[in-house]
Amino acid sequence: MTQRFQPSPISGVVRFGAPDNFLGERLAPLLSQFARTFPSVRMEVCVSMHVDLRAAIKAGELDLAVVMSPPEVEEGTRLRRTQLVWAAAETFEPPKGGSLPLAFFPKPCVYRQVAGAALDLAPIDWHVVFTSASPQGIRAAVLAGLAATVITREDVEPGMKIVDGRYGLRPLPSVDFSLIWSENGHTPCACRFGQLILEMPGLVAPAP
Repeated sequence: MTQRFQPSPISGVVRFGAPDNFLGERLAPLLSQFARTFPSVRMEVCVSMHVDLRAAIKAGELDLAVVMSPPEVEEGTRLRRTQLVWAAAETFEPPKGGSLPLAFFPKPCVYRQVAGAALDLAPIDWHVVFTSASPQGIRAAVLAGLAATVITREDVEPGMKIVDGRYGLRPLPSVDFSLIWSENGHTPCACRFGQLILEMPGLVAPAP
């Protein structure tokens, strides 16, 4: 029984990346649980909406990462699917006869790519009035009534409204969160961390 509670002999470094809106408040308990189980493993974590995580995976700068992609793009292990929506403040009204103000993350960004494809098909004038690499910055701009933006349906909060179909904005597709790996990322410690992600309650859900 004593050996059962001894720290794991696995050691090394795990380099992990994920978008802000995937982990949320679950990041701290996830890292804490892993650190307790594998005290000899060092974590290097990049959580950001604007860093190109796929490029970092291809370059070998990360071992594993959670990325967002359209449902028709199959990559890695799908974790869950979420619906993208256009959102704005409940009091938001664009200038009559003017260009529609929008808030986006910097390029490259899946939200911005999906929005751009939809806007190319929409007969409206629009411009980017606010750019921020921080979800809190986008949220502040939207709640202040400065612009509409693209977010996941579950990220719509009090003070916001979904504006799909309004102002000429076309409905958006859903996106998948998937776990991908670098070519040399399947180290024992990285594999254990990846398994912990797959087993964490509430983090992974079957796609509809």
